[in-house]
Amino acid sequence: MIIILLVFTIAMMISANVMRSSLSVKKVAAQAVLHEILIKVEQVKEPASQIYTVDEFRIEQEIKPDANFQNLLDVHLTAYDTNQEKLAELQKIIINKNE
Repeated sequence: MIIILLVFTIAMMISANVMRSSLSVKKVAAQAVLHEILIKVEQVKEPASQIYTVDEFRIEQEIKPDANFQNLLDVHLTAYDTNQEKLAELQKIIINKNE
């Protein structure tokens, strides 16, 4: 009985580690939403920082001028779930079409 209990305990620990380290469906969906938003931001002439909701995700969009070059913008997107847990993050430097 002790051996069975020991094997069961080890199996539960391994299962918990695998579940914690694997990508969840929500994280993959959040990453896809951020990529779609990034494509839209690149097409806009004057993108601005804002917070909005897409599906069940709260998206924070921060856009600021690049520190080194005037004609570049630093785009930082972050997706949060309904519990305010960070699911995905995306950052990219884009050309400022307004310059």
